[in-house]
Amino acid sequence: MLQQPLQAVIVKEPRIEPRLKVLCLSRNYPNNVLTLLGLWVQGLVRHTKSFCGIKVVSPVPYCPPLPGLKNDYKRFRTVDRSRWTDGVEVFHPRFVVPPGHQLHGIESFTYYAGVVSLIENLRRNFPFDLIHAHYSYPDGWVAAKLGKRFNVPVVITEQNPWKPWMDDYALVRRQAVWAARQCMFHIAISETVRKEIAIFAGESERLRVIPDGVDSSVFTLPHDLSKPRKKQILFVGVIRPVKGVDVLLKTLRLLADKGRDERLVLVGENFYPAYRREYERMRQLASDLGLADRVNFVGKKPLNELVQLMQESAVLVLPSRKESLGVVLVEALACGTPVVATRCGGPEDIVTSRAGVLVRPDDPEALAAGIELVIDRREAYDPVSLREYALEKFSWTTIAKQHVDLYREAIARYTPSVNHTNATK
Repeated sequence: MLQQPLQAVIVKEPRIEPRLKVLCLSRNYPNNVLTLLGLWVQGLVRHTKSFCGIKVVSPVPYCPPLPGLKNDYKRFRTVDRSRWTDGVEVFHPRFVVPPGHQLHGIESFTYYAGVVSLIENLRRNFPFDLIHAHYSYPDGWVAAKLGKRFNVPVVITEQNPWKPWMDDYALVRRQAVWAARQCMFHIAISETVRKEIAIFAGESERLRVIPDGVDSSVFTLPHDLSKPRKKQILFVGVIRPVKGVDVLLKTLRLLADKGRDERLVLVGENFYPAYRREYERMRQLASDLGLADRVNFVGKKPLNELVQLMQESAVLVLPSRKESLGVVLVEALACGTPVVATRCGGPEDIVTSRAGVLVRPDDPEALAAGIELVIDRREAYDPVSLREYALEKFSWTTIAKQHVDLYREAIARYTPSVNHTNATK
């Protein structure tokens, strides 16, 4: 029998995408003083660093060595100038923050002046392909200026709604709109944020929605899937007026007047003086409503204790008056806990009948009815199903991949300018 000659088998080598270098620019990023500041930005960095080389520039306010300054301001002196966190180098240059809200519109200029020399030096050894800024102003405006200076594309993520503050500050509005029109992609973390950006900057296919994510390795189901404390209501967040804690306390009073015995646990750090004043005001309101024995203000909690509270609570409630997303809802769902939230923007992107209940904002009666509905049929919410729902759309693994794909698209679309103008001229 004649044997056929062996044919050469050609094996194509897998195509390896070049490793991107990304500069992250964000005032909101955890440091050794404010450990919870900008956790959502840190979450994205943590989960994209396996795809990209990343360095973070997160400026903090400059505090001159003058006597008589308040501790809330002086603490910025003790922020590390740079450090490595999770294998990522983070820089904290100083910049001058103008006093008062009326000068907010010039903060972008002092921000730019405070970071440009550092970034010039960084670029010598870290030739970044793209700048990703978090918040359109001032970070996005500064990033757009730097993008022109270094001839690289810019992506901006907006974490906040644009109303009402863009209506109130004309100079901020002009700079934010300019930045939105300069960047390759403008990411809104919810459909509500996207719509508000479009009101000012116009509709564009470059305006995309990618939410913040949840770390599935941290926010987990309880090991034994033990039954929750059926009467425990949980709130997690900074206690300030927009969060609607006053509405939640009035709701708890209504539930008590019906003969119900739910208890409320409030978790939240208050790192600014205004937040601390609101925290004390809410403590006083709880006392005035006769709820001192039903409300526990526990302040800041370590992450493991926060997760345990989510796992053991009957329901997490977010009674906000306005919310850009409400990622705490996703975190609770990942722990197998249903949620009640208000129709105030971002929660509409998260809460379905599968996950919990949505109610009108600023309405204690509606909120009470929603809480009763979830608690009274708590067994109908399967923890495993809740977690699967949360991770399907909001896991950081999924979100990070969407960002990396967008980075590559931005770079592919970008046309470098041969004779671009130096942004400092």
